[in-house]
Amino acid sequence: MRNLLTAWLAASVMTIVSAVYLVSALLYLAPPNPVTLLHLPAIRGLLHPFFAQNWHLFAPNPIRMNLVLTVRCSTGAQVTPWLDPFTPWLAQHHRNRFSPMGKMLRVPQNAMFAVLGRSADEWRPLICRRTPEAPMCRGEDPASRRQRDLGVFILQRVGSAVCDQVAGSGRVRYVQPRILIHEPPPWSKRMLPAGAGSTKYLPLPWLPYVPVSGS
Repeated sequence: MRNLLTAWLAASVMTIVSAVYLVSALLYLAPPNPVTLLHLPAIRGLLHPFFAQNWHLFAPNPIRMNLVLTVRCSTGAQVTPWLDPFTPWLAQHHRNRFSPMGKMLRVPQNAMFAVLGRSADEWRPLICRRTPEAPMCRGEDPASRRQRDLGVFILQRVGSAVCDQVAGSGRVRYVQPRILIHEPPPWSKRMLPAGAGSTKYLPLPWLPYVPVSGS
């Protein structure tokens, strides 16, 4: 009898959790509406950052920039040049779409998006258009800070793994990630070389080296 009651409670809890997630996802993906707006903080808390949807490939807001992660390492006595370990991965992915490189590249790419405050939340532009001084519009709300901290933490670990490959495991004391934001020429100038356009550099502070298993 006790085992039956435990199984019933477990099934009930799983049903309730699944129903809450399903309803939250439906409201999140629905066009802007009063019901979603009323429960937006709770819905965003449930779905971000792990279940967020990304529709930036499509209109009206396609991605219009390329992000490149570079890293340099400090052993205390020496600092390496800036390293670009992931562009070769991208080239390999373009040569063979069935390689695992596309999945592996999502780790640094999503971390850079998190640091830059990139969000697929279609409510944010609507809210910030009316109240630009709101904390979420300045990246000062708890959700934005958690997202940014998570992105920095992932880049710290990614940079540590890269430095292990360059300097040897455990020899590095600090790592510094840097995000290159390249905006290609507009469509009207699409015949220009791929490297044309403008590039901005966003260096992160020096971060303590973190041992990464398997690096």
